[in-house]
Amino acid sequence: MSSRLMIGKEMKVIPPGFRKLWKEWDLRVMVLLSLALQIVLIVLGRRRRFDSRLWIRIVAWSAYLAADSVATFALGILSGNLTDLFDEHAKALGANTELEAFWAPFLLLHLGGPDTITAYAFEDNELWLRHFLKLIVQTIIAFYVFLMAWTGGSRLSILSIPMFLVGLIKYGERTWVLWSASYEKLRQSLFSSTRPHPYDDIEFFTKEYYLKITDGYVTRPKLVSEVQLRTEKLLRAHGFLRLTKGLFLDAALRSRDRDSSKSVFRNLSFEDAFKVIEMELGMVYDLLYTKAPLLYTLWGLPFRLLTFFVTGCVLVLFTFLQRSQKQKYSKVDLCVTFSLLVVAIILEIYSAVFMLIPSDQFFIWLTRRCINSKVVNACKFIPKSPRWSRKMCQLSLLSYIVVEHEPKPLPCRKILKLLGIEKKLEKQWWVAYEEVPEDLKKVIFRFFEEKARETKPWESNSKSSFIMVPRAQGNVDDDDKLITEAAPNFEDDLGKSILFWHIITEVFYCLDEQIFEADIAKPCESIKQISRYVFYLLLVHPSMFSIGVLDLSSFEYTVHRFRDEIQEVVPNYHSKYAACRDLVKEVYYSKFRSSDRLLYDASRAAASLRKNLGEQAQAQGQALALAEKWNELGGTWLKILAFAARKSKGNQHGQQLRRGGELLTHVWLLMAHFGLTDHFPM
Repeated sequence: MSSRLMIGKEMKVIPPGFRKLWKEWDLRVMVLLSLALQIVLIVLGRRRRFDSRLWIRIVAWSAYLAADSVATFALGILSGNLTDLFDEHAKALGANTELEAFWAPFLLLHLGGPDTITAYAFEDNELWLRHFLKLIVQTIIAFYVFLMAWTGGSRLSILSIPMFLVGLIKYGERTWVLWSASYEKLRQSLFSSTRPHPYDDIEFFTKEYYLKITDGYVTRPKLVSEVQLRTEKLLRAHGFLRLTKGLFLDAALRSRDRDSSKSVFRNLSFEDAFKVIEMELGMVYDLLYTKAPLLYTLWGLPFRLLTFFVTGCVLVLFTFLQRSQKQKYSKVDLCVTFSLLVVAIILEIYSAVFMLIPSDQFFIWLTRRCINSKVVNACKFIPKSPRWSRKMCQLSLLSYIVVEHEPKPLPCRKILKLLGIEKKLEKQWWVAYEEVPEDLKKVIFRFFEEKARETKPWESNSKSSFIMVPRAQGNVDDDDKLITEAAPNFEDDLGKSILFWHIITEVFYCLDEQIFEADIAKPCESIKQISRYVFYLLLVHPSMFSIGVLDLSSFEYTVHRFRDEIQEVVPNYHSKYAACRDLVKEVYYSKFRSSDRLLYDASRAAASLRKNLGEQAQAQGQALALAEKWNELGGTWLKILAFAARKSKGNQHGQQLRRGGELLTHVWLLMAHFGLTDHFPM
């Protein structure tokens, strides 16, 4: 008897008062939490396209994972409450119970998710069959709640029918979009025999381009229809959509696609080329991660108008209904119900204003249907969100090896280590963000434009020299060739090659920055930015290279190892300039030979280049010598960037689109348009 009392006492861990309070509020809390998660998802689902900040990804990921579970849990509570009532042989449902049952269609609507995010990651699209099964199960549960709460004479039960239809449409939309963005479905659409719309075919633009030349018109492709410049770029980007989808699927593409694409891009300015690429990637993002592909189908827009109209009508009718029966319903439950209805309408409006109307696809949809030109021109005044972050991350190894001030420590390190995310976050903690400069885009475009003219652009013995720095003539002396040959071959070991040239570039920039003249300062800064960007990719996103890279599992460990060695050898390690100056002195760098071969080779190569620079400065002048050396460094980094882009895979670029985008993705797509990737037959 006493043991049974003990068990009873032990089981009452949660106070009865709290359990009673939770029993009364559990459904309300879950429904409101589900509604709050929908608001978070629709806002951050839109922002993550162009905002690469870490906290946005963390919050969006958490909300995406929690949203379905919370809505499903709320449906379970609702069905359980109704079942308990009937088990207790209740003669009739109370007014508040009937009102709570009215929430079931809204939970089904929440399971359909917002328009701005259907999949968090590229792989989520492959789970469409799981979502289809969940659609069936959750619809059955919601229908069960609807039947259990049905009372023939209740107007509220009748209002549940149109909302049930809205919820079913929304959930069905999400499942269809996930299915249409799955790998197999995308491949089927790529190789389907259906003849594409003229605006979807590159050859349409190519034929029109040659027609213009024959007739003596402009020397770059332009649509015959008189549309504004933005429309021209958008339609051109849409014409490349089949090719772009093939690239993201790593499919072998037709040689005529390559030829058509090259003929167009050779006649574009670098601004227009990168703008077209930006539009293409925006369309791919919509295809993979949003409901945009559905909205421009024959039944997508009618369904959207139907759900908006039905929800609005239900809101109006429910307002009149509750006025006539004000005393029947709890004020709290009324507030929850109005919140569900009003927010559902607001989310529809938000989706239309910030996603549907300003989108590139909507602009193309208007143009293809020959809507009045005044309507098309009016749409260009609609403010548009950025299509990507337009930033390139910067990570400098020497900035943390030689620190003049101790770096800010990672907060909550022990907790992060316990969660297993310490090493991942510590890399992001030291990353800086910079806008991608227009000068750098121009250099990259010009480099690949010249490479596209070469018969064998990636031959190692190619004698062509790209001029990136003013005053440089592209001359490389024999000593510099020996250093280049001694450097790790990036085609054999990309990781070591990146680290080798990154150390040299950092040392050179630190020592030369004060003596740069105005005309070469900007190109040299661009070279430094490429170096730090590629080094960032190596450490934070090594999977983008898709080849064996240097194992730097912990950036902090690498920094500390290099720092300890330098502090042991170099006396002036507290000053970055003094430390870089000492690193190129043989008396110091020779001590790295036994401890770290890579650091020794990089320091020795930097010292040799500095020595050659001094000799050339005496013979040619300091400005010309600097230009030649930095031009050689710039050419090396452009080749490394090109090799990294060539070896990257489409699915990795697809993953980066949801993180604000990467410059490497734009470089990769630009190379593909010039026929410089491995997707086309020789």
